[in-house]
Amino acid sequence: MTDMLLELLKLASVGVVAGVFSSALANRDHRQRKWWELRVTAYQGVIEALSDLIYYYDKHYNAAIEYRDLSEDSEKMLSAYWEQSFPSVRKAADSGAFLFSDKANSALKDFMQDEKTEWYIEHLDITLFKAKKCLSTVIECSKKDLKLKPSWLERLL
Repeated sequence: MTDMLLELLKLASVGVVAGVFSSALANRDHRQRKWWELRVTAYQGVIEALSDLIYYYDKHYNAAIEYRDLSEDSEKMLSAYWEQSFPSVRKAADSGAFLFSDKANSALKDFMQDEKTEWYIEHLDITLFKAKKCLSTVIECSKKDLKLKPSWLERLL
């Protein structure tokens, strides 16, 4: 009788240990997946916002170098791009150390640095260049930062 009770106790302890271990692994995997999804959303948002800002600055720069005014409809559309995108990039630059790599965070902070210029066209040129450079850096960082790493189990197989 005691032998059977001892065997049942052994089986129960193995079951408890296996359950705790698998639960811990599943919890760890879930937290890593959620963190990765948060970072994907952040990178996606800042890439879209930078792309819209490049479009905004490019249209204004081209109009300025061609000495032409944008139509009222174009100006409204471009203003909507800027009003939606610039705050997104500013917020990403402010919270960057939390979500982005150091290199991406640095690129966002560099983009947000205001350049003092005398001429509007010079401001557009500098800002357009900085936006393109920032977008390129953020995309490069996103490819590296969001690359899925194989789990320890996949490495064993």
